[in-house]
Amino acid sequence: MKKALYFLLVVAASSIFANCDPVPVVAPDPLAWIEKLDTSVNATQKAQIRAWITEGLSSVQMEATSKLYENGAAFFNALNTAKSIFHRRVLINDGVENIPGIASGVYAANGLPRTLIAATPANAALDLPASEAPNFTEARDTMLPQGAKIYRVIGGAGSFPTGGYWTETKPTNYAEIIGGTAVQPEWNGFNEIIEYTVPASGMKVWRGRAAAQPIAGNTNKYVTLYATKYKLAGGGQQLYVPNTYRDFRDTAVYNAFLRNITKRDTILWKKN
Repeated sequence: MKKALYFLLVVAASSIFANCDPVPVVAPDPLAWIEKLDTSVNATQKAQIRAWITEGLSSVQMEATSKLYENGAAFFNALNTAKSIFHRRVLINDGVENIPGIASGVYAANGLPRTLIAATPANAALDLPASEAPNFTEARDTMLPQGAKIYRVIGGAGSFPTGGYWTETKPTNYAEIIGGTAVQPEWNGFNEIIEYTVPASGMKVWRGRAAAQPIAGNTNKYVTLYATKYKLAGGGQQLYVPNTYRDFRDTAVYNAFLRNITKRDTILWKKN
């Protein structure tokens, strides 16, 4: 009798549970931290943070980095004003070793002393300024002839096509720019290649190998860590064009330089 009653209870219980819907298991939202950011970040900005993660940035690294800023707005603004995906990765320490041109190893400055180097023959307007000397491991002044073409990578709309640093060969990949000429991702958006053709008068420039650079500036939250792990090795040939040829404060000089920009190519290399 007891066995029969037990059997009936088991059957009844089985029937009851068989007719019940299973209780769903809700996985934790890995992006829940975004909604917990302080009120200095609005809904639109939170949506943008989610979009950056969708585009490939690490949610884990973004969350960790957000805690290093004084508030959510400062964190968002740093990312929102970044010049490219490379810059955002350096800001949050996300796979920086995979950015083209970033090398492993302790950063060590190897540039020339911060001392003015005089042009030959003497011409103060053509000297290599003390502030620029450390960007070279060696430098010599040389005259580029009429018709020579030089190239500069800029961030795109709003960027100055008349900056000081150029190359004599047209870059073909990011590693040549970021690593070879030691350009930090926070300095450049890498969107366009400018071609300049030297005018009839020729142009005296400084030619030499690029010195090593750290991968980020002092405002970066990981700059101390980076200095022990990564570097921009430099070593690529670069040119410095003296300001006298391109001074934006002198309208005539500036416009003359712009007239000799003979080509602008949009960079289509994939950023990741």
